[in-house]
Amino acid sequence: MFRQISVFIVFVYICLFALPASAFVPDDLELGQRVRTAYGPLTSWEAEMSFPEFPGVIAHIWYARGKWRQEWKAGDKAAAVGMNGNVSASCVNGDFPLSPMFVWMAPNPVESWKSWGVDNATQNFGFCDSMPCYMLGAEPGDEIAPTVQLHNEDMSPILVRYAVDGSTITVSYGDYRTLGGFRVPQKVVTTMGADHVLEAKVKWIGVNRADGEELYARDALDTTPCAAPPAPFDILRDFFRYPAQ
Repeated sequence: MFRQISVFIVFVYICLFALPASAFVPDDLELGQRVRTAYGPLTSWEAEMSFPEFPGVIAHIWYARGKWRQEWKAGDKAAAVGMNGNVSASCVNGDFPLSPMFVWMAPNPVESWKSWGVDNATQNFGFCDSMPCYMLGAEPGDEIAPTVQLHNEDMSPILVRYAVDGSTITVSYGDYRTLGGFRVPQKVVTTMGADHVLEAKVKWIGVNRADGEELYARDALDTTPCAAPPAPFDILRDFFRYPAQ
């Protein structure tokens, strides 16, 4: 009897581990439904990013389904509004940086990820930063292909990677907490190409309270010329890029 039980346990173990990784990964329809269930009701958010290597510099961000407003503060203030990867207006004479938080949870996420080059035909289940995760677009160990890694239970993004202008951008999100029923990251690490890594802390102010159109209106922004803030303003401006669509 004991021998039969042992054989049965071994058989079950072999069957489970013989399953392909894709057997654990939802198809596009189910994936979209799960992400919408977790984050679909999140229409807007407000947060502040600080940078441990650059004390005294704060980037205040409002975001609503692709529309955004940034106010960088380091003594003086520099502001801009835009949509996805485009800056509509700013007070700075020159380019204004985009935020790595803009690729955290994009509108229509599954469709957005595809447009960023993530091939959902490649799907795996594994562990990302010691957390069970879905890996979309890249095989385990592939550090080049565009990919999105999601926590397998709450669907929170753990990592987003894409290529743009010949450079690979990798953004990892961690130290999650729950705010207003949503899982939100408190740590962001952005790797731009081979030489530039920027860590940021995220202080969340609120969710679903930043939907006002006036926040993002180009005509409502004070475009009186202002000075560009100190680093890491220039680092993100020069090296971070929004995915090509």
